[in-house]
This record gives sequence, structure tokens and C-alpha cells, in this order.
Amino acid sequence: MNKKITRGTLFVMLGLTLLTGCGKKDKKKKEDTTTEVTTEATTGEATTKATEEKTTEATTQEDKHKGLVQSDLTGEWVKPEVAKKRPVGVMINNIDISWPQSGVSKADVIYEMTCEGGITRFLALFSDYSGLDKIGSVRSARQYFVMKALEHDAILSHVGGSTYGLQAIKDYSVDDIEGLYEGVYYRTDDRYAPHNCYISADGIDESIADHGYRRDHEDSYKGTFKFNEEDKDLANGEKCTFLDVRYNSFTEPYYEYDEKTKVYSRSEYGMAHVDDQTDTQLTFKNILIVVTDVNGMPDGKYNDVTLNGSGTGYYATNGKIIPITWKKDGDYSPTEYFTEDGQPLLLNPGKTFVQYFDGEDTAGIKWE
Repeated sequence: MNKKITRGTLFVMLGLTLLTGCGKKDKKKKEDTTTEVTTEATTGEATTKATEEKTTEATTQEDKHKGLVQSDLTGEWVKPEVAKKRPVGVMINNIDISWPQSGVSKADVIYEMTCEGGITRFLALFSDYSGLDKIGSVRSARQYFVMKALEHDAILSHVGGSTYGLQAIKDYSVDDIEGLYEGVYYRTDDRYAPHNCYISADGIDESIADHGYRRDHEDSYKGTFKFNEEDKDLANGEKCTFLDVRYNSFTEPYYEYDEKTKVYSRSEYGMAHVDDQTDTQLTFKNILIVVTDVNGMPDGKYNDVTLNGSGTGYYATNGKIIPITWKKDGDYSPTEYFTEDGQPLLLNPGKTFVQYFDGEDTAGIKWE
């Protein structure tokens, strides 16, 4: 009897267990189904939200640049009528006794190249020089700077020039403002000639008007640089928060990167490169180093910097540096820059400093 009772009880318990188990299984299944539906709904909402955000961002960027084009000098978004204006290129004295320089912090692009005796000079390109009372000091032209002015369709401001520089101005019909013959320049008494000659925005405009020079680029003009639409870090490359570009024992520019502002501050002659008109140190978004040949001219007095042909170099931006290549097919062709894999080099929007460097002295190029 006890056994029968035990068996019956067991059957009842088993039945209850089975019933209970089935109930739990159905409940779990129901919960799983609800979870799956909820997850799918949540995922769908997230996907939709992400798509909407991406679309909104793209629309915002499009609206941000609506009606604007990128400047051929800086890549910054400007009105079309601003972008088509021809720049003015000023020959800037860079020997140490000519420092501090004036007005150069407003230049969009600066080229530095070697002249005779190991000194360097600048060609400072201004898309907007308005409001500047003092730009300089202004020095004489060299043929390779003249050709760079031609490449950018710039009006060249200079005071005299080498035999080859003056001939290049004539041969290539470069629009220029010649300090030896025009009364738009002035000299100061705070330093000795020839390091005390300057020009103002009013002087530049007066000369351009007197000559009747063309103010806008022609429709066929093609700029030299290519740009990202927005600021972008280099995908590859080495860390470059300090860049030393040593020409010789007395000309050694260097750059220090600021992670907060994401620009390079320039120094030379062991001091910060400061514009005395703004009392600010020169900063640049992009540093281009172009390795080429620097040779003496037949007269044994002046140098020549090879601009045409092809070669190598470096590009630094946002705290990194990469090797690049360059080519220039002829006198009337723009210089093209490429990454190592042959793709066009895209600069970040902002100001650019271009250092032309003799291939025999590349040991002076160092970074960390």
C-alpha cells in the first residue's frame, strides 16, 4: 500500500513537474520573442537615427560651403569673386639683420629658396594684403622666384634683381612693381639700406592701377595646390612635432607643432619668427619641403634653383610627416605633388610654407 501510494504520488509529482516545465518553457519562449522584437525595433531605430545623423551632417557640410569655392592658395572656402583674384607676390629680405620682417604673417603661402652666399629669400604670396601699411623689407628678384610668381599668376613686387631675374620678368611678361623706378616704395631710418625698403597696400594698389594690370585670374588658370575639403590627419607617416630644416650654419629654420591649435610655429636664427606689424609668430598648417638641385649660374655670382623636372620631398601637417614626390613639366606648368603611392597630395586648408632644398644638403632635414 505504501508502495502504491508512493508510485501514485510520484506520478502526480511528475505530472506537476511536466506541467510546470511546459509552462516555464512557453513563458521563456514568449519572453525570447518579445526580446527579439524589442531588439530589432531598437536596432532599427538606431540605424535610422545613424542614417539621419549622417544625412544631416552631409547636408550641414553642403550648406556650410554653399556658394563658396576653395582658395587656390589656402584651400579655405571663400566667395568665387575672392578666389579668382590674382595674388601679389613680394620679394622679402631674409638675412638676419633685416629682421623683424613686416606684414608677412598675412601671407597665404611663402617660398624660401637659397640665394648667393648661402642666404635665403622669400616670395610671400598675398591673396589679401588690405590694411597693411608696411610689407618687407623688399629686396631684388631672382629668376626662380620670378617663375614661381608666374606659376601662381601673381603680380611681383621687387626692388631690382639679378641679371637673370630681370631677364625672366621680361621674357615671361610677368606683371611687376619695380622699386627702382616707381615711387610707391619708401625707406625707413631704423636700419641701413638696402634692408630698409618697404611697400604698403596703398602703394601696391596705386601701381596696379597705373599699369592697368589684370586683377583676376584668367579662366584657364590652374592652381598649384590640391586640398582636402576639411582638415584631415595623415593616415600614415612619422611623428613630427619638431622639424629642423638646416640650410647651412647660419640659416636654420625650424618648426614646433602645437597640438591645441594644430599648426606649426616658425623660428629662424635661433629666435621666433615674428611679424613686427602684428607682434605674432608666424604659423603654418602645412610645411612642404621640395628637394631639388641648386647650382651656380655661368657668371659665377648667382645661383639657380631647379624648378622643372621631378624629385622627392616631404609634407608635414597635424604633427606627422610623410615622403612625397613632385614634378613640373615646363615653365608654364604647375608643380604637382604626390604621395608615395602616386596619388595627388591633398594639403589641409590653411597657410603653407614651402622650403626648396638642395639635394646635397638633405642631412640638414630632421624631425622628431
